[in-house]
Amino acid sequence: MNDSGGRWGPRTKFALIGAGILVMGAISAGASLLIQIGDWRWGLGSVLTFLIVSVMTGVSAVGFNLLPKATKKIWRLKRQDSVQVVELLSAPRRRLLQHPLRTTLVTLVVVSVIVGAGVLMRPEPTGLEPGELVVMTAFPSDPNDARSMVLDQWNRLNPDNQARFDYAPESSDAQHDRMVDDAKPGGEHRADLYVLDIVWMREFTARDYVRPLDESKLPERDLGDFVRKPLATCLFDGKTWGLPFNSDVGLMYQREIGDNQPTPRSWDDYYGTSAGKTLAMAKKVDPKIEAANAAQLSVDDEMLTINTLEAIWAAGGRLVQNGQPTMTADLSQVDFGPEDLAGIRDLAKAANDSDVVLTKDHEARASTARTAAKAFSDGRTLYMRNWPVARDAISDDLPYKVVAPPTPSVLGGQDLTIAAHTDKPRAAQALIQFLTNPSSEQIISEAGGFVPTRQSAFDYSRDPDSQQVQTALNNARLRPVTEHYVEFSKAFRQGIAQALSTDGELEDDFGTQLARILNRP
Repeated sequence: MNDSGGRWGPRTKFALIGAGILVMGAISAGASLLIQIGDWRWGLGSVLTFLIVSVMTGVSAVGFNLLPKATKKIWRLKRQDSVQVVELLSAPRRRLLQHPLRTTLVTLVVVSVIVGAGVLMRPEPTGLEPGELVVMTAFPSDPNDARSMVLDQWNRLNPDNQARFDYAPESSDAQHDRMVDDAKPGGEHRADLYVLDIVWMREFTARDYVRPLDESKLPERDLGDFVRKPLATCLFDGKTWGLPFNSDVGLMYQREIGDNQPTPRSWDDYYGTSAGKTLAMAKKVDPKIEAANAAQLSVDDEMLTINTLEAIWAAGGRLVQNGQPTMTADLSQVDFGPEDLAGIRDLAKAANDSDVVLTKDHEARASTARTAAKAFSDGRTLYMRNWPVARDAISDDLPYKVVAPPTPSVLGGQDLTIAAHTDKPRAAQALIQFLTNPSSEQIISEAGGFVPTRQSAFDYSRDPDSQQVQTALNNARLRPVTEHYVEFSKAFRQGIAQALSTDGELEDDFGTQLARILNRP
């Protein structure tokens, strides 16, 4: 209906104005929707989507720029005045040219609103990013390794995310350095995941070499199946930085040489004076036995740190409690108490006693977990402290049994983490959860001889030593939890190696040297 002045009626004008707003709104909403649902990985589809969104966003910006002027003209427009219609249609060009700064600002605001709305409403991606996943490890290549078996299972189930292990050198220090070189800013960035020794976790999390897991995808019920101590090595700063792949703990390997052979009840029974006395009786049964213990005291190997801490704890020392080194009040020194020093003296005494360790050609001072396993397997020693996987290196012809150590041992193991620089974080986390699920942990334990990280794997284990392993795991303790652990352990081993040659006496500034490392930013 027209008014008396020949103008269009209000309802018609409202309809025209509303139609313009609806058209601009529809175009804007369409652009936002495309931003939400678009696949923005590089490809023809993403390029076309980008062009369409650009055009739609530009039209929306121009439309909203001109909306106030157009509304005003429509309200004044006479039905019979075709000149006004032509002017209205030609207004965009003049409008934009007359007020370039205002046009630019309005355009930027409109584009920001459209893009921001699309990004904010864009649903969280749920699918796995396609592409190969590289898992850098701290263990050597072995096709029969149970961890390789579970990785093969993943590959059969996930053809778009084939995964492979990138094996690190065998030396512990070399393994660490290679992973740091890959993970640090400006590094090689070849890996999507790292299999980290638990003592490296604090360093990699503190320096943002790895990223935390998406906890919304970690069911609480599933996490509850993990054994508490291994899982705790993945938890820092209120976040879950990985999942435990396999745990590790010290076990006591004991030759069976007679019906009345006692099981060690103390550290001294297998590493001290009592062990030497037992050796004399054992030699009557088997003269090939040379020493009581296949000790591992190489200054170049982590086992010297481990053996020292276990000797300290056996003597009642408190040098490391719950992963925290004991420091003086001013934090200037690592505080070696009387029991700590007694434990070091006990180790030094054993290291120089040919009845206790293999001292010929300084064998014990050069021995590692692997060489110790061979000495024990060859029947040269009565006892050996070693990891559960050492069973694979012991001859089937050697009668022996495995028991939990009578005193606390060091907790070992490896955790699976996501590299901070990976472009496939969802796929990497899915792989971590697969490799640590109950069935994978069962395979790692039963077929690989590793200490599982899930209680269900212990509950259904057919390993006759499973109860002893679990007892040792429950009693195990942490080494110092620090981002400077590698440097700390090197300095600690050097000081202890020196003390082994001086009846256990430490250098005067040893505690200060260690504190300087721990106090570094």
